Amino acid sequence: MLTRDDILTLIPHQGVSCLLDRATHWDATQLTAQILCHNDPANPYRIADHLPPITGVEIAMQAAALHGALTAHEARQGWLTSVRDIHIHCDRLDIPHWDRLTITVTQKHQSHNGMIYDFSLLSPSTTLLLSGTGTVMLPTG
Repeated sequence: MLTRDDILTLIPHQGVSCLLDRATHWDATQLTAQILCHNDPANPYRIADHLPPITGVEIAMQAAALHGALTAHEARQGWLTSVRDIHIHCDRLDIPHWDRLTITVTQKHQSHNGMIYDFSLLSPSTTLLLSGTGTVMLPTG
């Protein structure tokens, strides 16, 4: 398991902008992490009085960045270039009785130029909150 401090050494998202609190599993193609800061009133991704579900895309791409850092043979920072097939199944992510959210990212394609990840964000009762696909491009040359 990786702690938040471990995660902060591996991804560019720092301080309160990092939404991942621990990684519980990873292998060559998949990573699962937990989010504990979704109910924090100081969460910088909050809009007015709530954490919108689209924030799950940011959570997913941070998890993809962590997966890339853990499995890459060389360190290269990538850029999110597209998201698609986003399905939102909730009104907000900051539900008081949810002590954690779980994100799973699965690498569907990997090349020297980038990666494609499918992702799903789940409540503690494993209800699907958000799913989709994100593409990360890497610099070449």
